[in-house]
Amino acid sequence: MKRKILMLFLSTFLLVAHAMAQQITVTGKVTSADDQLGVPGASVKIKGASSAVQTNLDGAYSIKVAKGEVLVFSYIGFVTQEKTVGTAAVINVVLAADSKALGEVVVTALGIERNKRTLTYSVQTVKGDDLREANQSNIINGLQGQIAGAQISSSGGSPGLPSEIILRGSTTLSGDNQPLMIVDGIRVNNSSSNGTVNRLSDFNPEDIENISILKGAAAAALYGIDAASGAIIITTKQGKAGSLQINGTYKSFLETMGRTPRQQDIYTVGTGGVYDASSGSSWGRKFRYDEKIYDNIDRFFGTGITHDVNMNVNGGSEKLNYYVSGGYRNAGSMVPNTNQEKINLMMKGTAKLSSKIELTTSANYVKNNIQEGLGGASAGGWINSILLYPRMYDILSYEKPNGDPLYSYVEAGKEKEARISPMWGAMRNPRNNDVDRFLVNNNLVYKPNNWITLNYRLGQDYTNSKYRIVKTPGTPGESSFYGSVDENNAITKFITSNFTSTFDRKFYDDFRATLIAGFSSEYYDSKSVSYHGDHFLVGDIFSPNVVSKENLSISEGWLRRQRYAVFGDFKIEYKNIIALGVTGRNDWTSTLPENARTFYSPSFSGSLAFSELFENKDLWFGKLRASYARVGKDAPIYKTNTNLLGASTVGGGFVTDATGGNPNLGPEKTTEFELGTELSFFKRRLNFDVTYYQRRSIDMIMTPRVPLPSGYVIMTFNAGSLRNRGFEVSVTGTPVKSENFTWTTTLNAWKNTSKMQEFAGDIVTFVYGNAQLNAGKAASSLDKPVLGIVGTDYKRNSEGYVIVDKNGIPVLTEKTVESYIGNREPEFNIGLINNLKYKQFNLSFLWDFRFGGDILNASRQGMMSNGIAYDIGQWRDKEFVFNGVVQQDDGTFIKNTKKVVLDYSYFANNYYQVGTNFVEKVNWARIRYITLGYRMPQRIASKLGFKNLGLELSAQNPLVISNYSGGDPEVNSAGPNAGGSGASTMGVDNGAIPLPRTFSFGINVTL
Repeated sequence: MKRKILMLFLSTFLLVAHAMAQQITVTGKVTSADDQLGVPGASVKIKGASSAVQTNLDGAYSIKVAKGEVLVFSYIGFVTQEKTVGTAAVINVVLAADSKALGEVVVTALGIERNKRTLTYSVQTVKGDDLREANQSNIINGLQGQIAGAQISSSGGSPGLPSEIILRGSTTLSGDNQPLMIVDGIRVNNSSSNGTVNRLSDFNPEDIENISILKGAAAAALYGIDAASGAIIITTKQGKAGSLQINGTYKSFLETMGRTPRQQDIYTVGTGGVYDASSGSSWGRKFRYDEKIYDNIDRFFGTGITHDVNMNVNGGSEKLNYYVSGGYRNAGSMVPNTNQEKINLMMKGTAKLSSKIELTTSANYVKNNIQEGLGGASAGGWINSILLYPRMYDILSYEKPNGDPLYSYVEAGKEKEARISPMWGAMRNPRNNDVDRFLVNNNLVYKPNNWITLNYRLGQDYTNSKYRIVKTPGTPGESSFYGSVDENNAITKFITSNFTSTFDRKFYDDFRATLIAGFSSEYYDSKSVSYHGDHFLVGDIFSPNVVSKENLSISEGWLRRQRYAVFGDFKIEYKNIIALGVTGRNDWTSTLPENARTFYSPSFSGSLAFSELFENKDLWFGKLRASYARVGKDAPIYKTNTNLLGASTVGGGFVTDATGGNPNLGPEKTTEFELGTELSFFKRRLNFDVTYYQRRSIDMIMTPRVPLPSGYVIMTFNAGSLRNRGFEVSVTGTPVKSENFTWTTTLNAWKNTSKMQEFAGDIVTFVYGNAQLNAGKAASSLDKPVLGIVGTDYKRNSEGYVIVDKNGIPVLTEKTVESYIGNREPEFNIGLINNLKYKQFNLSFLWDFRFGGDILNASRQGMMSNGIAYDIGQWRDKEFVFNGVVQQDDGTFIKNTKKVVLDYSYFANNYYQVGTNFVEKVNWARIRYITLGYRMPQRIASKLGFKNLGLELSAQNPLVISNYSGGDPEVNSAGPNAGGSGASTMGVDNGAIPLPRTFSFGINVTL
């Protein structure tokens, strides 16, 4: 027996020894096909056995394996690969991203990550790399053309001017139509004041991982009383487990003037065809052959050079990772004496304190100093002074050698009324906006088991803003001639906290239920002090401290708001085929009357992945979804009570504000129904996302004029309703995919149609205060589109023909008779993105198309009045027959045949007075950006000491094709600073600074 046991042991030993003799040690590296970097934590397993190892921080591995066995390489989000072991001792593997898993997880409201396959509402995502392709310092501008349903417009083309984004049309007439801005689960301040840049531009695009756009009410319903305009969810980069990695980028930009309005070069200054140097208008005689004509628009704008440097360091382990970044931007501008200097610092880390507790904390500091030259966006933008400046004067002649102003025309003793080049204002009357901003975000996660997660977020957004306007002594004007200064110092604190408890459990194998419950709080506090002083006592010191006491005024402001909310979200899924969800949120806000401070926001949604019910080799995935939600928009701060103002009369005291408060004021309410489908064909080579929506907003908060017996001039109250309906289509595809060449394309198309359904009482038109521009006004009219235009028109007969008097001149309506004359909302929009990759080269470009929609061209109206518009050079003093009808004594009409001469009197007293003459239906096609990149092969880059080395050439806004007679057709004269946000001045051109053409070179490295 002992002998048998001994023989069995010996046989086993020999077999094991023989097997061990056949094993070899295989080493290698696992890298990502996307960036050629090592993949830490990837699994390397012997197929059919339990033996496995993981790659280290650099993606390297070592494993003992017998010849002929199969190694399985896998990592989450990548396609698994298998390699048979032969004689080679080194096996390197490149893992490609799993196309079936791509985009399956999206970040939604409150930072909640959800499976896209069972998502029950529309969410569109933009990757950080796609955002950076646009090479825009303002994140909002970088989204142009990349989001179906997003109307984005810039208020001008110099540093400091804000941009605006509106999702699915306007939902309010007097509030902010922009979506909420959420960064890493915490709401941040995106306000714009003094016509300056909105605060989202403080963030560095280089730090963005991805952006989710929640366009509909159901998607944003967990934000309750502020969800009517949707939400933009920004996720920043974070550290990744692995060895220390250093990334750096440098970009240099060259900025030149874009499209500008055209001026006539035939007539000089004067009136009635007679030269008059005292006149600022160009209604004089024709220029003589020996008189110089200056192209002052071209001479005013120059070339701006920008330098942008960014660096980040990240790394760590599975238990602790970190991301630290810094950015510096020194931006010049085509606008003289205009620039931006911005510093971004960010630190973010995640620590696994135990197997159940994880803490993520981040801190951001932003220093953003903007020199705005003549001024920011406002109704009557300052570029009007350049457009109207007579061409007989050189705009560059603005000061004497000693620095005193050089007036182009002045009468003795009337220096305050002198004419001076706009360049004086650009160079000597600067506006400066200096911002220091601190953001802190902490996120604590506790997982007591695998189906319960407790999450608490606490964040603070602190902004210290200093805004300063100086007018140098000698500037024409009653209050500015001896110099003046305006300063505004504001400190804003925005503190938010959210607690969520998530219960996620599978049952009966095929069902999954998720319950989320929590509460949130917000505290907003903004204090400001404003100074105005004029008549400097010391010539070279421009400060409120050096003006006389009687010329100094000081005012203070303080805005506070407190909110609390509880919310819940329940979702049940069956086999990833059927999903049903319901949410509810109840807000309590200090802006509403004390006895009615609550607002409830419910949503209901569902989806059906019908492609899982049958087999189809071409249909990769198919889903239907539907949702309904009711959300709101909070009332402005301090509108429930009437304010008392300090009296300026002898004896002081207080007087009642002319704007009446409303103790019954309530929030605006928006309901929306959304229906959509997602289709994916040919293994995700062709994908469709189609959405139809209809939303209605009621109880609009308005501030119209009220009868004087009420004791007020205007009053805030709830009245009126509006409707938006439309569709969105997003198509992504890969037409060509081969070993060396890949072509991917994305098409975003959308159309929104709005209608003003109801006003209070006998109101039929609501005019926005920031857009009352002579014969045309931005306004909303009953039963017309919300983004409307009202104004004067010619008199017309019952058939619509213009009535012409017996002298051959069109007859005007009364100035007080204004009607609906235009719609500023585009009829259709398309964004087309193409990306072509050939070996180490990558070419990407974005076409942006707009069809229809009117522009109120107030710039041309001003130029027409001043006699410098290009049209006047074409038509002045020429005979013309107006297309119209002449009324006879018996009331009938006959065709007009009388010739008239289009002289000064006609243009100044007739044409200028008619609003319809300055409303233009506009189409455009533009290239937003085109970028050519080259990534050096890794074998060459490594010899130079880099893990990666890339070069880039890019152009922004290089081509604009449009039928618009003015400058760039992307106009928004007051931007988001206007009351009513985009409903106010989007589509209004009133001295807009043209968007520049920009060309850039960049280099990026990884160490």
